[in-house]
Amino acid sequence: MALPLAHAAVALGMTRSRDPLIWLCLSLVAILPDFDFALVWGLGLPIGIYHRTFSHSLLFGASMALLWMAIRPIRLRAISPVLIFFVVVSHSLVDMLSTADALDHGVVFFWPFSDYRMGWPILVPLYLWFGPSPFSVVGALQFTLLEVLLAAPLWLLTRSARNGLMACIQSFGGAEKSETLAPKSETGA
Repeated sequence: MALPLAHAAVALGMTRSRDPLIWLCLSLVAILPDFDFALVWGLGLPIGIYHRTFSHSLLFGASMALLWMAIRPIRLRAISPVLIFFVVVSHSLVDMLSTADALDHGVVFFWPFSDYRMGWPILVPLYLWFGPSPFSVVGALQFTLLEVLLAAPLWLLTRSARNGLMACIQSFGGAEKSETLAPKSETGA
């Protein structure tokens, strides 16, 4: 179970901006897929059926990118819809890495075309080592400590992947195509 800090670290690794407003916006977009907890807690729906389904899918990422194209404020025009898509989808990927039982709690990444739950429990041993549940005070503190320890490596991994992708795009298609993920105006300078 990844907490907001890990999702925000991955999102911030995708930008080269130094603007705190852009950081805040991307961090909020990174945790947007977990709004499905409002359905679970607010309406009393079963968590196993509704959490990590439609809001963790590629379709949801595409929908949020289209919505961003329509409503983004002038102050945040530097954040491209493509970046919004990758930030939303990164949430699902991080959740897949921290899913112990993919069949029960995995991510329905290809919703509505498939209801198969996916997960790659790479981070699960760390979560299990830190404690059985984040839903107690001690458990929440332990998981928060783990998130702090994981945030920097996740940020560095994402930053390295973004830089490698940008270098590949520039070598194949020129600098103008690489601006899709990180436009020059996004630097905040």
